[in-house]
Amino acid sequence: MITSKDNPKYKLWGKLQQKKYRQKEQLFLVEGLHLAVEAKKNQILVEVLVRERTESEFVDATILQADLFDKLAGTVNSAGVMAICRIPKAEITSCERLLLVDGVQDPGNLGTLIRSALAFGFDGIVLSEDTVDTYNEKVIRATQGAIFALPIMRRDLNQFVNELQTTGVQVFATTLHNHAKPLKAVVTADKMAFIVGNEGSGIRADLVARCNDFVQIEMSAATESLNVGVAGSIIMYQFRKINERT
Repeated sequence: MITSKDNPKYKLWGKLQQKKYRQKEQLFLVEGLHLAVEAKKNQILVEVLVRERTESEFVDATILQADLFDKLAGTVNSAGVMAICRIPKAEITSCERLLLVDGVQDPGNLGTLIRSALAFGFDGIVLSEDTVDTYNEKVIRATQGAIFALPIMRRDLNQFVNELQTTGVQVFATTLHNHAKPLKAVVTADKMAFIVGNEGSGIRADLVARCNDFVQIEMSAATESLNVGVAGSIIMYQFRKINERT
């Protein structure tokens, strides 16, 4: 059992609450039994941490003194279980359906998009460099485990869009501009990618200019816009690709 805050491993785990250390160590922390189990299922589990006097199905777990566990935990709903996970090497092997995320800052929104992308059979997600960190604890919590089962990359989106288009992928920008087509008017293609943008400013103009077409969600005149997590989820459902992914 770890009983000192000066324990080298404990000090490292505490640093994983910061993005720069997650990137440096290629590790991240998740809270709760469900996420620990999902991490194990997807073969990225490094170590399970259990609060003292907490029952756990992980027989090789590291026990933490209660006050140390509570200090490390970001929520009170961890149920006494956390896990250290390895950041996977993401590889998108199919481009039939992709979501591109440009500058989204709210962790809950990104988590919702990741969860919906998995639910609707998308092949992966590509994030701009300035999108919120994938392994932010609030992002992870919002995905409910979907983050472990879906390839997620971080790229220069202008360059990536060019690469997609050379392989025949039709890239759509989501926008409220009048020239955008309603969902029902968009012809479904074999390879499609959809870009969603920042909560306040939308998709950057230079990126919009590279797109093949523009799409918008038909809404009541009483509604000005939708949350990006909701809007992206609706679009992914409309152009879903349900497959045998488990």
